[in-house]
Amino acid sequence: MSDAGTLLPTLYEADAVGGWNVGMRAASHALLDGVTLPPGPLLELGCGGGAFSLELGTARPGATIVGLDLRAAALAFAQSRSAAGAWLQGDLLRLPFAGPTFALVVALDVVDQVGIDAAEALAMIRALLLPGGATLLRVSAHAWLYGPHDVAFGTGRRYGRNEFVTLVRTAGLTPARVTYANSLLSPAVVALRLLQRWGVLGFSPDLYDEGGVNRLLGMALRAEASWLRRRNLSWGTSLFVLARREMERG
Repeated sequence: MSDAGTLLPTLYEADAVGGWNVGMRAASHALLDGVTLPPGPLLELGCGGGAFSLELGTARPGATIVGLDLRAAALAFAQSRSAAGAWLQGDLLRLPFAGPTFALVVALDVVDQVGIDAAEALAMIRALLLPGGATLLRVSAHAWLYGPHDVAFGTGRRYGRNEFVTLVRTAGLTPARVTYANSLLSPAVVALRLLQRWGVLGFSPDLYDEGGVNRLLGMALRAEASWLRRRNLSWGTSLFVLARREMERG
């Protein structure tokens, strides 16, 4: 693919049926299940077509849901799904909010994107959180896996666990849970990505439309989501961090 991020629109267009999309949303909900939040609105950065934001509204009835994305097409798609949400266009590093505003900020595959300084982004997320608020972050894991797949989906870099947790702590956030995901199928995923990286296999976006692959991904990730409701996963190709902005002292 010649342009980074060329395939990103296909992610929100396929949100309703794509095995990876549905499964990873299930994992995200599992990590947020039972998490107590202060009163306040909930924000998803990089909301795409709005699927997770809308599900978050169902899971947290009565909460005000705000979805923000850089792409007007994504927001138009979200608006077509539901006019109930607040769909805003904006840049992660130039957000249209001032001061602590949100009880929860969700950023799934956002702070690892091309052109994003993760340290700056995490500091801004911390500044948006109300005291006692939480953020759910997901990034691509393992720098040695970086290859054509990442270029196609606009991923700027992949992170090691300790490296990313250090960035989170440096931003003034306290990690509450750190876990991998996309674990069950990771041997096959790693083999495929490395073969693509080494030029042995070519990258083809058609793989993500194949029905059998979608079903297998969905089954595996939903199984992982059930596991994540109780405990963490020690390895995988995606990394989740659930962190809090601590209550102010004194």
